[in-house]
Amino acid sequence: MAIVFEMWTECSTEADCAALVRHFDGFRTPLLSGRTISWTARQSYLSTAMVVSSSDLSNSGVRTVQDAIDTTESGIRLYRHLKDGPAFRFARVAWEAENVPLAELGDYVEPLMPNQRRIAVECAMDESLYRELGSPQFCFPFRVGYWWTRYRGEKYTPLYSNDQGALNEMCRSLFPEFFKY
Repeated sequence: MAIVFEMWTECSTEADCAALVRHFDGFRTPLLSGRTISWTARQSYLSTAMVVSSSDLSNSGVRTVQDAIDTTESGIRLYRHLKDGPAFRFARVAWEAENVPLAELGDYVEPLMPNQRRIAVECAMDESLYRELGSPQFCFPFRVGYWWTRYRGEKYTPLYSNDQGALNEMCRSLFPEFFKY
């Protein structure tokens, strides 16, 4: 089963979604590594939502340091392109980003102190959604009329990675049960 790095975006109308699909479909991002990533955008099963993804990136999550670097840079570039794009309500860049739809975003609002809350996922949202969620702390202006929690990038974990064979074997020899499922 593939694990896809993607942008999930929901809009107020089908027309806004179609405009966003046109904005992203065929978008190409040159990476610092010299690679170029080509993006495909399509409307989702929800007529007001779209998914942007690329077959040029890993389809099994972050398995190497380079995967983390490439997907992080891709995420930054996707958000930057979104900043110049048509209207939207909610957008998120992540591995399997569509697993957190707008309808469930409220489940990720966490209390901090009395009368304060934060959103536990990285995302961008329009002003009305930001207000509906109670104007959470640690959201910053994204563009006029929009807020975001700022994208922090993807994480690399050496254990279970593809590029750290010696480390994984050492751990397996010291803790044989560690790698059992």
